[in-house]
Amino acid sequence: MDGKQVNKMADQRQAGTSYQLAQEIFVQGLDGDPANREFMGRHNRTIQFEIEGEPPFIVEVRDGRVAMREGVLADPDLGVKANPDVFRQVFRGLMSPGEAWMDDKWWVGGAFSDYVGTSWMMRLIKAGIRSRMQQIW
Repeated sequence: MDGKQVNKMADQRQAGTSYQLAQEIFVQGLDGDPANREFMGRHNRTIQFEIEGEPPFIVEVRDGRVAMREGVLADPDLGVKANPDVFRQVFRGLMSPGEAWMDDKWWVGGAFSDYVGTSWMMRLIKAGIRSRMQQIW
């Protein structure tokens, strides 16, 4: 993916909420591409996103499909807290979750917040961005 493609995608969602951007990457991109089903089917997990100043939302990966809804889970597999700017940079492919975490701008917790779980989430984001870019261009 080149810089022009990333910037074009970023420009299209500049005014959107974190929920809308996550929906574009996870639902339209990741779930919208049947080639991702095998990868997603390896784990059934929930991710709770809490983005500063925005309603919390949940991403649920079950049986190779992705669903999203607003709300809070008592015990998600992964929990992510970030400010909106960092969230958008990660979901536009401009910063990795690892970079944001190392800069103390992206907090990950929950039962599945070890290296395997965090790596799985990063792969979901990358696969969703890649699939969405292929759909757009």
